[in-house]
Order: sequence, then structure tokens, then C-alpha cells
Amino acid sequence: MPVTVVHELPMRWADLDSLNHVNNVVYLDYAAESRAMLDADGVLDEHPVRRTVVEFLRPLLLSRRPVHITSTVEGDELVQEIRPVPEAEPFARVTTTLGEPARLPASTSDADTLPCPVRRSDLGPDGLVTGVKVFELFQEARILLIASRLKALSAGRFVVGRVDVTYGEGMPWRAEPYEVSSWVSRLGTSSAAIEAEIIGADTVHGRASAVLIGFDLETQRSRPYSDEEREAFASLSRPD
Repeated sequence: MPVTVVHELPMRWADLDSLNHVNNVVYLDYAAESRAMLDADGVLDEHPVRRTVVEFLRPLLLSRRPVHITSTVEGDELVQEIRPVPEAEPFARVTTTLGEPARLPASTSDADTLPCPVRRSDLGPDGLVTGVKVFELFQEARILLIASRLKALSAGRFVVGRVDVTYGEGMPWRAEPYEVSSWVSRLGTSSAAIEAEIIGADTVHGRASAVLIGFDLETQRSRPYSDEEREAFASLSRPD
């Protein structure tokens, strides 16, 4: 039977991005903090995380009021909805699948590759990069990819609608940067999916899929991608 628990967490100025919205990674941080509370309260036994899916439903602004995280546990799945007040519709939904991460096979096709350095502060008590920080590393790589290869996609002209991360073998700190391989797997009228893998030697430590949605700042609605933007996305598509 599902178990539902609500937690409150205070917000911080550091939670915000350049648009004064809560940074995408912070939603996962809220969820992880709430998950730790569930573990401390005996509602959820501590388990490794196999997969995390975050749906970004609407932007959340800074408030003196705490955010509310509603967590529902059923089997090996934990669904957490984040909202500013209990009666509001969720602003983000984090779905976590618990269990031992599987060994991820490496992709066979060429892809755009960028360095992925790890900081010691990215590590958890077990000496491995935490799940939240793996999510953040994928975000950093995506931003660098857009800045270097998708220059037609200017800031504020798109939003991230969904990110799906599957975790592989743990990532210890090392002086040499890991690598992130990225490519465009799907291109629609107003959305595109960017796939990415964090690789060290012959090991895939994580795989992510992010959906980028064209966005109109004036209307605050989705918009079709321009021909120039579509051409830029297409240049990162992998051959079948």
C-alpha cells in the first residue's frame, strides 16, 4: 500500500538561477533531502538509486515560506511532488527508482565529447559522486554543449521540460576529467531530446536524456524552433 508523507524545507538565495527561478538541480536536492528524512523516520529504508526522472512543470520563485515536498512510496518507486504551498499544483515531480544500478553498455556511435571534471565536494560519504551531483554534471555538460555547438539556441529561448537519468557504476574522484558524450536523439517542432553519457575509461557511469522545449519569453508559452535552431540540433544527430 502506498505511503504518503509531506515535508517542508526552507529555500535559499543560492537555490536560484540567472532567471531568479529555482535551479533545475535544486529540485533534486529538495527531493534528496526529503528522502533522507523518510529514511530517518523509518518510512523508507536506505537504498541506492537506479534511476531519477524529473519533470519541470512550472518555474518556482524564491519565497520566505518553505517548499512542500509530498513523497509517495510504493514498492521500489518514490514519487515526490514539489510545490510552494500544499494546495498548489506541483511545480516539479521527481520519480526515483530504488535499487542497485545496472552496468550500462557503452554506445557504439561517435558523439560530441566534452571534459567532465569532478570536484571533491561532489563526493558523498562513500567516496563516490552523489546522485544529485551526477545530475548536475549532466546539466553542466548540456550548458557547455549549447554554448559551444548550439549557439543559435540563446538563453531564455528554451526551457528544460524533463530529465531522465539512469545511474551506472559509481564515480570516484580522479584528477583526470571524465568525458561526457552528447547527441540529439529526437527533433520535433518545438522540442528536442539531448542524450548524454558520462564515461570513464570503458565504463559508462550514467546516461541522461533531457527534453528541451522552445520557449517564448513574452507569451510564456512554448514556441516552434526556428530553421536555424533546427539546423543546429540536426548537426548533433547521430547516424543510425
